[in-house]
Amino acid sequence: MITNFSNATNKQYGVLFSIGAWMSIAGIFSIPLLGNAAHNILLGLPIILLLFTKEIRQFPKLLTENKTALLATFLFCFMIISILWSGAESKYSIKILSKYREFILIPLFMLYFSVERFRNIAFITLFIALLLSLIFSYLIHYDIVNYWENQHSISNRIFHGISMSFFAYMTLQATMIFKRFKFLFILLFLIIVHNLFFIENGRTGYLLVVFLTALFFLQTFKLKGLFIMSLATALAAIAVIFSPEPETIRIFNNYEIFANAKEFSLQTLQQIDIRIEFYIISFLTFADNWLMGYGMGGFPIAYEAQYNSMATFWKTTVNAHNEFLQIGVQTGIVGVALFCGFLLSMLLSKSNYSLIQKQFCSALFVLIVISCSFNSSFLDHGDGTLFMILSALIAGKKWDESSDAPKMGVNT
Repeated sequence: MITNFSNATNKQYGVLFSIGAWMSIAGIFSIPLLGNAAHNILLGLPIILLLFTKEIRQFPKLLTENKTALLATFLFCFMIISILWSGAESKYSIKILSKYREFILIPLFMLYFSVERFRNIAFITLFIALLLSLIFSYLIHYDIVNYWENQHSISNRIFHGISMSFFAYMTLQATMIFKRFKFLFILLFLIIVHNLFFIENGRTGYLLVVFLTALFFLQTFKLKGLFIMSLATALAAIAVIFSPEPETIRIFNNYEIFANAKEFSLQTLQQIDIRIEFYIISFLTFADNWLMGYGMGGFPIAYEAQYNSMATFWKTTVNAHNEFLQIGVQTGIVGVALFCGFLLSMLLSKSNYSLIQKQFCSALFVLIVISCSFNSSFLDHGDGTLFMILSALIAGKKWDESSDAPKMGVNT
């Protein structure tokens, strides 16, 4: 159970802690707008500063009070230990381990965002940054701005789909929190949906915006809302199925194999899409050493061995494009259990959270589970950084419903 480990509302914080908090907020602004170098500087320096503040002493207490922080820390520690039995070179194992640093950084950023003022400003900053990312997506798409290499958004398609889907959920919640501006937020939500389906379309974005919207309708309007959303989803699915050019919707790489197949075998499934082959080979690799895995950094060697032992139709990979399999192959069932426990902790043991915070925890759970089912999201820098910040903001300290803007959990 999470308790209030920063009780004093008007508590004075040291200079280093305040600087670190403001740099963290600047780092949040950079996530959807700037590159990895900016993320590393703006989100790395606050961690260094935190180590020299008295607030770092709250870290052990946080781990005892917050299961999300505890399990994230345990998972990262087990990843470190798994290097001992990895067949990869130590340098490569450490490189891969560094890509999962978000797990140990989550509880550290929770310390910064335990302060209500900084957390509220961080939410506003994230909303503004995502809004700017949406605007730039349209500017890039219509060739008004050509600064970035991508054709339809600042970042890559997957990250754009993930960030915009959560932005869509935020706007839906805003319709209930800031009722005076409800129609403005509804319009913004529709623009986001249009962007995800017709501007920077991607499979991850499709699924996330549909499931997060359905979750909001269920949370807000219960079964009636879920029925309405299910009906709308069914109609959209029918439109996709009977589309004259279904391959443009980017469901599968080889749609014709799916459409013309008379029977489905393992090899038929492998041919439909490159990721399906990734999942099949990765699962077989995991099954061969399911208990402890092949160690951190051991995925490429283990995958290639399995790849060479069976019929394949696509190139080999060092990325399963599924975080559960990526972690499972390297750390076995123990690592998968810790990862799943980390995700489930966002839903469980939150009895003292306000209703709105519980709803955001559920949305964060859906966001990470779906994203990690089709991508190695924590292995990827952009996705993992966003999840790290969202986890620290949402699954950390209980939100104070009496605080000022943004009044999370207060319907006005």
